[in-house]
Amino acid sequence: MIEIMEKMVLCLAIALLLGFLVGWLFSKALHRERPEFHDEIEEESEDELLARVRQLEKLYENEKALSAEYQKKNKKLKGELMKKINLLSNTSETLKEIQNKNGHQDIEEKLRRKEAELREFEEVLIKAEETIESQKAEIQKLQEQCVKK
Repeated sequence: MIEIMEKMVLCLAIALLLGFLVGWLFSKALHRERPEFHDEIEEESEDELLARVRQLEKLYENEKALSAEYQKKNKKLKGELMKKINLLSNTSETLKEIQNKNGHQDIEEKLRRKEAELREFEEVLIKAEETIESQKAEIQKLQEQCVKK
């Protein structure tokens, strides 16, 4: 059992050494492929460096101007969008008011019609009551006349 454990420890130690060796080789290989920025700067003259700086400054100014232009356009478009939203909401409110007025007018018109129907019905009822009263009176007269004879 101890012999197996010794073999395992030996294998792990060898794997550790191999891992360090492979890692070290990879780091050396990657270090060689990476360009040295400092070496490149030292090779260029001051005039070339100034020209690059000026070029980068111009590029920065151009992009800054474009950014400002896009921000102005964005503000303008937001303003127009807000105007359209306000117009739409105002139009929507006006439409709702008109619909409510039309709804009220329709309801009022229906109410007038129903009131007219009720008046006609009352008139019919009054005439019917008058007819009933007159017929009752005639019946009484006829009954009185029959009783007298």
